[in-house]
Amino acid sequence: MTTEQQRLQTKRALSLEDLVNHDESDGKRRATEPEAQQAEEFNDSDDSNSSRLGPLMDDETDTDDEVGENGGVNFNTEMTFDYDKQDRDSPKKKNDSMAAKRKEAEANEGAKASLKDQKEASPEPKHAASSVNTIFDEKASLQSKKNNLRKDLRILNEIAATSKPNKYKNVPIWAQKWKPTIKALQNIDKKDFKIDNSFLNIIPDDDLTKSVQDWVYATIYSISPDLRPLIEMEMKFGVIMDRKTPDRINPPVSSQAVYTELDAHMTPNIEQPVFEELKKYLRGISEVNENSGKFSIIESQTRDSLYRVGVATQRPRFLRMSTDMNTGRVAQFIEKRKIAHLLLFSPKDSYDVKVSINLEIPVPETEPPEKYKDQTPMSERLKQRVSFIHNDSCTRIDVTKVSNQSNGRNSAPEVTHEIELEINTPALLSAFDDIATDSKVYASVIRTFLNNGTLIRRRLTSLSYDLFEGQKKGM
Repeated sequence: MTTEQQRLQTKRALSLEDLVNHDESDGKRRATEPEAQQAEEFNDSDDSNSSRLGPLMDDETDTDDEVGENGGVNFNTEMTFDYDKQDRDSPKKKNDSMAAKRKEAEANEGAKASLKDQKEASPEPKHAASSVNTIFDEKASLQSKKNNLRKDLRILNEIAATSKPNKYKNVPIWAQKWKPTIKALQNIDKKDFKIDNSFLNIIPDDDLTKSVQDWVYATIYSISPDLRPLIEMEMKFGVIMDRKTPDRINPPVSSQAVYTELDAHMTPNIEQPVFEELKKYLRGISEVNENSGKFSIIESQTRDSLYRVGVATQRPRFLRMSTDMNTGRVAQFIEKRKIAHLLLFSPKDSYDVKVSINLEIPVPETEPPEKYKDQTPMSERLKQRVSFIHNDSCTRIDVTKVSNQSNGRNSAPEVTHEIELEINTPALLSAFDDIATDSKVYASVIRTFLNNGTLIRRRLTSLSYDLFEGQKKGM
């Protein structure tokens, strides 16, 4: 009986023999048929498989696992029914699984064929290289690696050709050309031109002035406070002479400087023609209307007698008795002590400067001047002096003609011409005491005193040029 006839035959109920033997006979039949033929028969149609296998799948049981020796069912044994195994090994499940796999394979084949057709129909766009398969293929390709290497080398060559070391990206300031960008100085009003002393509107002291200020402060500080009111600070003009030679010192400097060598001394003396011209110059300044009241002029003639007092076991004391030549009265009787001095060398001028600080201590009343009338002084100095006192700058300018007579010598008196500047002691001490709270006043007092000395020194040099035919006159 053929398969078609069996499908068309009216279904009948299964007997007990059918239930026992259908799996075994069917298994033997399937084993003899090739696997490919069975798969083909299963895939012919869903309807034929379902019609042929439907009754078997619906009535399938596990009773065939316990069969007796003569083909009967052994009802005495314990029966177990594995529903999962029965369901898993059912022909329907196997057919459905194979059909699903076949459909998936056909779908993959169709997709590949469609993709191939699309590639043949139109060229692949440039952005297709971003797909995963294209990226892996390109990286795996030797030609792609070579292209990447060429690209990297080209980029490195471009960087090497255009880049420079970091230190040359910004040109150093010393290598840049100066380009003026601010034109503020061109906008100054020339009709109403005003200029400050500095960007802080102050005049800083030069190094020489600062050195003298420090020296004066240190010297005053070293003096006992009860003796400070007796200080005399004066400035004298002359030529600094070398002790080893009869010539003026000549250090390798081109501007005024503090001379610190001890092997030198200065004798305060000015040439008579220069001395006389300077006295006329000062008189003319004091008589100018605009200076009216600023100068006070005092003329005097005095004799200074110098006495040396003290025994061999004591420090000698030098007493100076000043007597007015016109009245014969003792104007001053003091003990003069030298404290310190400073030499200022001026290579461009005809004269140098000596700044000294001394003490003028009054002789006590226990030693009146009458006690020394019968004693012979060591030396005597006759002084014809004109004093120009400028109160606004706390300075007194003494122009003095001196006749020096040393006792015990038969030689003629030695005449010298001295110019001295003396600072006002109360003003100096007041500025010194207030230096902790306001140092500007102290600096101003010393600076003004030095400025007056500079004016006198330059005037002496100018007069020396004129009187000695343009040559600096040294002693």
